[in-house]
Amino acid sequence: MAEAVSRPCIRERLKDLNTKAYYLLVALSFVYRTGHDSRALKLALTLTAIVAVLPVQDYVKSTVCLERIRFVKVVLLIAAMVSTVVWVWHGSG
Repeated sequence: MAEAVSRPCIRERLKDLNTKAYYLLVALSFVYRTGHDSRALKLALTLTAIVAVLPVQDYVKSTVCLERIRFVKVVLLIAAMVSTVVWVWHGSG
């Protein structure tokens, strides 16, 4: 039988999500500095910054609240990625 893989705690998952958002923010910042300017890119930068910078897991103790925060951060990162793809395919050319 396959062994069940334990899920990491919510704080570790939020930390990993923040790290991914930070890397995306750095990449988008370099692109923005090269002079590319569009609403889609600005939206992607803004959403990613919100996800990467807000340290809510340091202030919230409830696991239920942390799960909700994780969900919102995932939704914001998905929106940032969609905005980035829109910029790549429509705004950069």
